Amino acid sequence: MENSDKNGLSFIEELSARWDTVAFRAQASPFEDLSISCLAKNTGTRRWSRPGASVKGDVVARYVYFSFEELLEVEHLDLKSATLLLEICEATFLFEEEYDDLGSFEEIDNQAHVQRMRFVEEFGLYQDYPVHLANLDESLCELCNAEEINTFVDLMGFLDRLSDKAWIGGSYKNLQNVFAHGDENGLTKYFPYRMGHRGFHFPEASAFCLNRLNRRELQLVSEYYERRRKRKRILGKRMELPAVVEDQLLPEICECLHYFGQRQPRLIMRMYDSAYLCRELMFLNDPQSEGILHWLIHLALGIFKPSKVCDIADELESISPEMDPQLSKDLRKMVDSGGT
Repeated sequence: MENSDKNGLSFIEELSARWDTVAFRAQASPFEDLSISCLAKNTGTRRWSRPGASVKGDVVARYVYFSFEELLEVEHLDLKSATLLLEICEATFLFEEEYDDLGSFEEIDNQAHVQRMRFVEEFGLYQDYPVHLANLDESLCELCNAEEINTFVDLMGFLDRLSDKAWIGGSYKNLQNVFAHGDENGLTKYFPYRMGHRGFHFPEASAFCLNRLNRRELQLVSEYYERRRKRKRILGKRMELPAVVEDQLLPEICECLHYFGQRQPRLIMRMYDSAYLCRELMFLNDPQSEGILHWLIHLALGIFKPSKVCDIADELESISPEMDPQLSKDLRKMVDSGGT
């Protein structure tokens, strides 16, 4: 015979009663669409390892409209798995009650917003900095694009909301921790922030343009740069410019010039000063990238106003990068006006 508790219920009946309570509470709640695997990670219970648990559709709603007995018979869960599912759901609602004790979700969101804005103001960060010019990995870029997350402050709020709904890891969690704890050093990995200096900076933003290249593209650009550098000394034959320079690098660097040029008076004019540009690029502490970017930035500027620096005349004749017409018009105006 099955053991009974003090209320005269068998072990299975006691589990069934607990399940009925938590299942009814979950029905038509915001928890319905959440992954069981993510909830297990969030609540710190044992790992949900049912076959197929990682497949889309293994969410709370799949189970909570069944009785405990039907979990065993229809969903073919063994008793151990069904009990774990019950514990995951109970722990989830326990967390919700703890949040309720702290205050409403709206109050918690407001507190998080205030904390984020304090971080932004303390370090002088640009709230409207475009996330597609940041140093984000491919999966996070795709997510931002799908969710229409366009700016730095949009991303801060989105990651907070995402962490409230599901377990997040990898760069998602790292970046959320940067925002939550005001981590200056961590911020430099994802956005063009310079340690010890307020705000975002153009040289760091231009360096991220190289980071967005795949390994093969970066190798081609590096090899071209080294060969053009040596060609100046030995007067060798000019090699073909890698397609990624015209198709991706120059449009992105021009976009960086446009963004920072609108916010930093006379920046464009200063970029034409090779000595000033070299000093700024030295903050990257990467001589190889500094040299490549010095050349690329002058090549981008040369599209709007010829420059004698870097001997780029021949290269300018062979390129015609596609850019947004308004961006191109704005940049030309900045160059013609001296950046004022």
